[in-house]
Amino acid sequence: MKTLILVTFISLVVFVTSENHFFGVKTPDSKLIYRKRIFLEAFPFKKRVDYFEFSDSPAPIKAIFCYDYQNSEASVNCTEGGVGYDHVTLRLKSQRSYRLDFAIEIYA
Repeated sequence: MKTLILVTFISLVVFVTSENHFFGVKTPDSKLIYRKRIFLEAFPFKKRVDYFEFSDSPAPIKAIFCYDYQNSEASVNCTEGGVGYDHVTLRLKSQRSYRLDFAIEIYA
């Protein structure tokens, strides 16, 4: 019984601390127009930073989903464009000493 409670608590902590970032709202008429996986290896005691640019949208962007495969405290910031625009620039930053491993999906 104690093991079950411990496993449940650890699962809950991992679920709460994982960071997936969503910009906008995906509606039933939204169409996936771009998908990419971004991967950068980790460096000890360093944060990895990468910029992602997309500018080929045939229509205004409705939603951007960024999934963190590391389940770390990585962050994603929209620095230019985004929802409602035909282009977007995202800044992805990993947690210190972690690799950067994201899947990015753009819907229009």
